[in-house]
Amino acid sequence: MRPRLKTIRYNGDHRLAFAYEDGLAAELDFSAYLTGRSGPMIAPLGEERFFAQAFIDHGVLTWPNGYDVCPDILRAWCEAGRILSREETDGRVAQSLPSPAATG
Repeated sequence: MRPRLKTIRYNGDHRLAFAYEDGLAAELDFSAYLTGRSGPMIAPLGEERFFAQAFIDHGVLTWPNGYDVCPDILRAWCEAGRILSREETDGRVAQSLPSPAATG
């Protein structure tokens, strides 16, 4: 099981700092991630005031409207020190999953 997200802190300009139970700490800039994205769930995150309301719900980065980021994806981004492209994210998350032989 992956270490759980322990704390988050809003650092302004769509940046969040994260700390995990195992000591990993990272700051991610979500500006590029939010650029050009639309839709009723993600559009509010473009507003600084709303973005700053991020919180942890059962180990998951979440906003008041219910938008969240998968814990495995967030961990991969934090380990890389930046928000990865979809392809990079998929590769990192796939590497972190147990192999079928290991699960029985």
